[in-house]
Amino acid sequence: MKKQSNTQVVDGKLETLVMEIVWGKKKCSPREVLVELKNKYALTTISTVLERLYLKKMLVKNKTDGKVTFSPKVSQEAYSDSVVKKFINKTVASFGDLAVSSFAKGVEQLPDKKRKELVELLKKHEK
Repeated sequence: MKKQSNTQVVDGKLETLVMEIVWGKKKCSPREVLVELKNKYALTTISTVLERLYLKKMLVKNKTDGKVTFSPKVSQEAYSDSVVKKFINKTVASFGDLAVSSFAKGVEQLPDKKRKELVELLKKHEK
């Protein structure tokens, strides 16, 4: 199987996969993350993703005896909030009212319970 090189675009999906591994392990090296991802990526790609997450203040970076490890700095909920806020802001900035309209149409398709929960959350955060 060919490994993906670090020249490819590193997207949010890979960042999320890496974060899930770090949350699960609590503390791990780039190589340990690579093993969890079944060596599908180059080590440099994983190291870059970990470093970016550290610079975004999502991870804590530790250096001991020349070995670098990372541990979570934010909870899964805080990370999810951050990703969703960025997505919403970017989408609205790009598409304006069309994005809001599309979102509303998507909400209509949710199961009743989820739709009611979302409406209640929107009301709560409207204040």
